[in-house]
Amino acid sequence: MQTIPCPWCGPRAQTEFEYYCDASAVDARFDEETAVEALERIFIRDDYVGFHDEVWQHVLGCRGWLRLERHSRTHEIRGASACRSGRHEESDAS
Repeated sequence: MQTIPCPWCGPRAQTEFEYYCDASAVDARFDEETAVEALERIFIRDDYVGFHDEVWQHVLGCRGWLRLERHSRTHEIRGASACRSGRHEESDAS
């Protein structure tokens, strides 16, 4: 079983997390792109091999959103950090 390092809870089993999307699909400035550019960014992409960023949620734990750097072929995890608009950051700001 693979272990994912939650920024708040520490290392946890992958079964506690749910994959959301490729982080590059949510990093764009939506108000500055055309519908065709959005379509290509989200659905028409190269099948990249190597490390890339993904968005995951710790659904069976703290429910926080994290950005995970994972290798697409080996599934090696190089790091994890809180998403900019994650649940914990919003609650800390209030």
